[in-house]
Amino acid sequence: MKAQLDRLGIRYSLFDAVLGRERIDSASWYDAAGAMRSEGRRLGAGEVGCALSHAAVYGQIVTQGLPWALVLEDDAALHDDLPTVLERLECGVIEQGDLIFLERCDYVRPGTAKRLVGQYRIAQPMFVRAGAAAQTAGYVITNAAAEAIRMTNVPVRFPADSWGHYRGLVRFRGVQPTLTLIQQSPSFGSSIVEGRHRPRFKRHSLAGLLAHDFLTYTAPGRLLQHPLRALFGKARLDRG
Repeated sequence: MKAQLDRLGIRYSLFDAVLGRERIDSASWYDAAGAMRSEGRRLGAGEVGCALSHAAVYGQIVTQGLPWALVLEDDAALHDDLPTVLERLECGVIEQGDLIFLERCDYVRPGTAKRLVGQYRIAQPMFVRAGAAAQTAGYVITNAAAEAIRMTNVPVRFPADSWGHYRGLVRFRGVQPTLTLIQQSPSFGSSIVEGRHRPRFKRHSLAGLLAHDFLTYTAPGRLLQHPLRALFGKARLDRG
């Protein structure tokens, strides 16, 4: 990551990730019952560590008085256009309260897209709760947005990329084309997701997103989730 940032001329500070295995057994850091209510399942140690790491970064943004920050995970692969897009965002596009997805923004509201620079557009994302922006390898968050959400998920009740839980607290915006400006690289590995190989990501299907939303966030869906997963398999039901 340092080599990429140095090559692109982006100033940065490094933050040591929280190891979930050291916190998951403490009710101060992980709310198992809350996770069942929020997500319908227990979270893994890697998910707890990831969520706590992002929450801690939000606290640093507020404490340091930064107007906004680019948050990157250690397995993010950065496009050469990233500095140009960031400069354009800083020139009157970013507003306090914004949380801007730079990695995944699969679906946007019609009529909201505005050109940034080159092939890139910024728009209002759709299906955020369903996972159309679900990933945390790279995004911009303003000071006001960081202040609004920094303690919302402490103790942890949901994964860091379950952005729908922050609806009403921040304004979501996203950069398209999706999975272009920043991508998670399976070859980099991660200090947050311990012992887990990251897949190569692709755009989610709309049917997969709607199925995930129904199975995860509705009472009837949760009742049907386990029989359906047993019948069709986990991979086919996870956002497609």
